[in-house]
Amino acid sequence: MNLLKLLSWEVERVTKPFLTLVAGLIVIQFGYLGYFLWDETNFYEQLQREGNADYQLSFSDYLGDTPYLLSLGIAVAVVLLYSAWIWYRDFQGRGTFMLRLLTMPQKRMTLFFAKLATILMMTLGLFAIEWIALKLQYIAFTSWCDGKMIPMNGSFEQALSFNRILGMMYPASVVNFVIHQLFIVIVVLFVFTFVLIERSFWQRTIWSPVLSLSILVVIFTIPVLGYAFLSNRLIYDETIVYVSVVLVVWTSVTIWLSRRFLQTKLNV
Repeated sequence: MNLLKLLSWEVERVTKPFLTLVAGLIVIQFGYLGYFLWDETNFYEQLQREGNADYQLSFSDYLGDTPYLLSLGIAVAVVLLYSAWIWYRDFQGRGTFMLRLLTMPQKRMTLFFAKLATILMMTLGLFAIEWIALKLQYIAFTSWCDGKMIPMNGSFEQALSFNRILGMMYPASVVNFVIHQLFIVIVVLFVFTFVLIERSFWQRTIWSPVLSLSILVVIFTIPVLGYAFLSNRLIYDETIVYVSVVLVVWTSVTIWLSRRFLQTKLNV
């Protein structure tokens, strides 16, 4: 089974959870948008009755509220959990399903990259759908405010830039977008590596995940401590080079560890 067939199979398996997540996000966000506009309209009308017309509403007010931010947090948590579950589900039933996958006539890393590509496609799909949802919410927001003659300030782009999470999801430059996607890849690789190390221990006790996490913490903290020591001695260009090298090292080490444990030490 080649990479494309494995990828198609993994995408088919993730379709229902992905659509469920998308439906949940849309319901939460549009439902809260309706409540937000209703509440702000009542507040504006109260100010008018009191003779205080100094009031302006912006889309960033909605984006900065807890329910909207919580919906994004739920999406991030689900993707991270699925990054682990995409492996763990194959170990159910004494690992017979994973055993069948590992004995198929293809390199084991083909399975690894198929699962990685599935998570990245899921993430980019969420980004694209959330962008469309934001545009529709902004249209609904401005239409409501125009209909109720509520003063507005700020544009759609400004509202996104004021929100740190959305600013990282949709940066102004392509270079920053690629860098942020690389960070996402590294996070997913860390999750993959954790699962494969933990599943490689013969004695799976409470210490298996602790030891697996300890290995990854060491890999993560050494470059961070190095930067903390060198930060005052590095100029801007040198800092960029250092961060780039660290990202490449993290990516290489996690892929190497995953390959080692997947090909030689994985127990099912």
